[in-house]
Amino acid sequence: MSFKYDVGQAVEYKPAGANIAFFLVTRQMPEEFQAIDRRYCIKSAHESFERNVMECDLSPSTAPEGQYDSPTRLRRSGGHY
Repeated sequence: MSFKYDVGQAVEYKPAGANIAFFLVTRQMPEEFQAIDRRYCIKSAHESFERNVMECDLSPSTAPEGQYDSPTRLRRSGGHY
């Protein structure tokens, strides 16, 4: 099974309860035994951290970066951001 997205490729990611946002693929994660889907690390210019996401949650970016909203910070369990 090959990766659908390359490192450096622009992708759209829509976390639950947030707007679609522009991200760049920073790393293709190693294949896990019996994994359902490939995993990637993605990074937004509006965030100081990388996200680890599944391939099925991404789609190729179709618009310039300036047309995306910055990702919405989601509340994590335990009341922390």
